[in-house]
Amino acid sequence: MSTRRHGLTEEAADASIDQACRMLRLPTIRNGFADEAERAAAEQMSYRGFLAELLLAECDDRARRRSERRIKAAKFPRE
Repeated sequence: MSTRRHGLTEEAADASIDQACRMLRLPTIRNGFADEAERAAAEQMSYRGFLAELLLAECDDRARRRSERRIKAAKFPRE
């Protein structure tokens, strides 16, 4: 693991998360992490639970997009 960065402001943390998600190609997490973080705080979710929720949302969205691409590529005559 790399070194930890202590003392990031919320704004700096959000910018870092956004940049990392762009680099790692995690669009669902990038677009929803702020709302999920607020929800996790309100529900007093653990860090692991929060991370699991984000990763599952990314996996679900990737599966949905993959299915949509395959259906589009199949060029069925009807939906």
